[in-house]
Amino acid sequence: MNDVVVYDGDCGICEWSAGWIRQHVPGVDVVSHTNYGIAHLSSVWFITWSGRREGADAVSHILRKSDLAVTRVLGTVIGAPIVRVLARAVYFVIAKNRRLISRLFGLKACALPPR
Repeated sequence: MNDVVVYDGDCGICEWSAGWIRQHVPGVDVVSHTNYGIAHLSSVWFITWSGRREGADAVSHILRKSDLAVTRVLGTVIGAPIVRVLARAVYFVIAKNRRLISRLFGLKACALPPR
């Protein structure tokens, strides 16, 4: 069984990231939340035999599996105890503003559910 990345298929940033993962992280299945059977996803999931990681923790683990040395190092740095706290805060801000960020970069705007 391959590791699985589940991303928000309604998010431009998430779709771009999923494409990057498909190109640079071998042995990982990348599926949108709707194809995984989930109605809404607030952060990326990385599912392995040892469990599920979410958000910045998932990003750290995904990057560490990359075929690019620089992103493996970045993933290790993001997962370091002190940096991890900052990475989680940055991920939270980006995730909460992904609709605006997607539009700013000319990507598909997210269809986030109302609160």
